[in-house]
Amino acid sequence: MSILKKDIKFNNGLNIPQMGLGTYQLKEKDEIFEAVQAAIEAGYRHIDTAMIYKNQKAVGEAIKSTRVKREDIFITSKIWNSSHAYEDTKKEIDVILNELGIEYIDLLLIHWPTPKRLECWKALEEAVIEGKVKSIGVSNFLVEHLEELLKVAKIKPVINQFELHPALTCKELVDYCKKHEIVVESWGTLIRGKCFEVEQLNQLAKKYNKSEAQICLKWAELNDYVIIPKSSKKQRVIENANIDDFTLTKEDLDLIATIKEQRDGPDPSNFNF
Repeated sequence: MSILKKDIKFNNGLNIPQMGLGTYQLKEKDEIFEAVQAAIEAGYRHIDTAMIYKNQKAVGEAIKSTRVKREDIFITSKIWNSSHAYEDTKKEIDVILNELGIEYIDLLLIHWPTPKRLECWKALEEAVIEGKVKSIGVSNFLVEHLEELLKVAKIKPVINQFELHPALTCKELVDYCKKHEIVVESWGTLIRGKCFEVEQLNQLAKKYNKSEAQICLKWAELNDYVIIPKSSKKQRVIENANIDDFTLTKEDLDLIATIKEQRDGPDPSNFNF
């Protein structure tokens, strides 16, 4: 089955398309329209954005320009760190809805585990009850953050989106999420663009006549991770989804496992923004 046709089921019974288009760092309206329109034309039905990306208005307009029905598009957004106080979160949810020009958000995440994360979660739970949000989850939460949240949550998080790629496999965190029926979503799947510099991925790209990026995405697909590669280029958007005509063997996966572990983004246990 095509990666663009695959869904992963949440613990609340709803589904998320396994592959989506990430919009991080897409700023200009033209590039946002090109990326979103190319993605949806290619068969993507999942778009990931966030308040801090400052592109939600253009993303919403680009989605509408495709004439695909709203209910057929899965939209993810995130509450930024400065709005994690309860009342601030309530306000930001309405801002997100307004910027995207939609009546509900399919998935809304706490972007980072700030000290006010539990206040934010309470507001997210209320947004679900109010019908403003279908599903709620977290981003960049470590095991200790999830343990704390699960003790008080009335609604269990459906997903945890965090830096996860062949050079940062986060086994303990992945295992914890799977044990608690929390879907794992990878950001930085292409090692934040550094996959082309990794010898093991170079070998596999040559073996399968694929790009190093496609090898990383296939690795994530085989691990049942939700993936949201970002690109502003139509050709790259299409190429990222072209991973259905090959697979990785156990030998290949063992080779990937020899890649030196390295975190490229901020450490959730020690961040300051």
